[in-house]
Amino acid sequence: MRLFVALPLPPAVQEHLDLAVSALTGGAAPGGRGPHPVRWVPVEQRHITLAFYGEVPDGAAPGIAAALTGALGTVAPLRLRLRGAGVFSRRTLWVGVQEDDGARPDRLLTLMARCEDVGQDYTRMERRDRRRAHVTLARLSARRPEADELAGRARALSVYEGPPWTAAHAQLLSSRPGAGRSGGPLYEVVAAIALGA
Repeated sequence: MRLFVALPLPPAVQEHLDLAVSALTGGAAPGGRGPHPVRWVPVEQRHITLAFYGEVPDGAAPGIAAALTGALGTVAPLRLRLRGAGVFSRRTLWVGVQEDDGARPDRLLTLMARCEDVGQDYTRMERRDRRRAHVTLARLSARRPEADELAGRARALSVYEGPPWTAAHAQLLSSRPGAGRSGGPLYEVVAAIALGA
């Protein structure tokens, strides 16, 4: 079973972001059929990944959920907003995530580190030295690897700023590659984990 931990995006945040994405796609629905050079992430799959565990042993999910409950129960809810954009490895378009509470910076990175710590007990995941919280919007198809396909879109989104929201819970999700819409992954919520006060 492939597992990861994420923060979901509230509907109002998704709608605001979708307006910006629609401007980039000319109003065409992202994730359509056919050999498109850019594969857009469907709205229902957009999230902020906190830690990716990959394959874990069968039956490990309840233990991981319990460990996450303990680890995240002391992290206060976060005030966040989506802002700016960029491209990873010339192939993945993302929009950034920013803490909207200047008095308590870097709590999002702390949350990500705690999620990674939990994963160390269940899988051989590699700890990332550099973290950038983000929401993946699109990936460049292997059929056309031209970097310009995403660079222009990242420039257009570089001034994007979404509405703030309070992230009060994380989700432990399973991922089944190829089982979702248009051959993409299918995500299912395994457990919801409340952040503490």
